[in-house]
Amino acid sequence: MVLRHVLALLAVLVALSLVGSPATMADWGEQASFSVEPVERSEVDGETPVLRYETLSSDARSAVRRAVESPDGHHVVYGSGDRPEEFFYSDYAVPGQGVYAVVYEGRHYRLTTYAAGGFPFVYWLLELPFVAYGLVLAWVGYPAYRGERSARFAALAVATGVAFHLLGPEFDFPLLDPMQFVGLGAVATVLLAGWLIGVPAGDGREVDAR
Repeated sequence: MVLRHVLALLAVLVALSLVGSPATMADWGEQASFSVEPVERSEVDGETPVLRYETLSSDARSAVRRAVESPDGHHVVYGSGDRPEEFFYSDYAVPGQGVYAVVYEGRHYRLTTYAAGGFPFVYWLLELPFVAYGLVLAWVGYPAYRGERSARFAALAVATGVAFHLLGPEFDFPLLDPMQFVGLGAVATVLLAGWLIGVPAGDGREVDAR
């Protein structure tokens, strides 16, 4: 019985966090773009600040390193609170305000930083699959509480909801790009809703979940 109650409570809490995706995933619309390209020292003009990688803050080092290691020389930090403070972010870039030279592992790179993102409603649309998943997950909570759904089923549904937060903009999309993330949310929502509709409540009853 305790397991049932815990799973039902977790389902409701995770469902609320997903239904509130416009707030919990607000970092998605607050982007800082980092672009790097290798240059020769002679190509760095006198107005461009030259920064040494090892003297940067840990957040700045992480952003620069990920941009350098990226195949396209580009990295995005999500969330205005996570932007490294050493750099300037706007819709324009000039030396010292969005354009820098960084010495990384003995090589010079031209670093350009921009404020990115877009209109909030664009990201609300992208977050719809996760809002929908949250609504369907809330539907899991009550039958799980009553023991009409398998404990394993409820646990898997809850774990999937938690995974959305770990894979999303809160952690800068560590494994999937944003559109893959949206696709994953849409597929998971369809599968969860399909299972709930296709398997009547009570068919998932488990003795060990009581």
